[in-house]
Amino acid sequence: MVGELAVSFCERKAGQVSTYLDLWSYPDGTYNLVIENFGGADQQELSFPCAFHQLAGVLGGKPLISQNESGMVVIDRCGNSVCAEFQPFDSPEQFRHCIPLEEYRHAIDALESNVIGYLA
Repeated sequence: MVGELAVSFCERKAGQVSTYLDLWSYPDGTYNLVIENFGGADQQELSFPCAFHQLAGVLGGKPLISQNESGMVVIDRCGNSVCAEFQPFDSPEQFRHCIPLEEYRHAIDALESNVIGYLA
């Protein structure tokens, strides 16, 4: 099944580690959440399956928690932001990416209405 990049949140910092949070959508209605960090010693790109109700639930105060063989990601509201934090199973080196709440809400609204192919 071929997925489509639906939403991408990027935090680029010159000379520092950059983080990305991407949502890929699939024809069967499922999503993959991809969290990445680039520019450091431990570059990682990790994928976590999820559903729309999990992504939207974050807006209502329900954390999205998912794990794969590498570690666990937790997405939760943090004041006026939505933060994704990756916690590896084999290392204390975690990384975090926060998105303004309204940008996340806009992305969820666009996913729900299915009017986007790519939102950055």
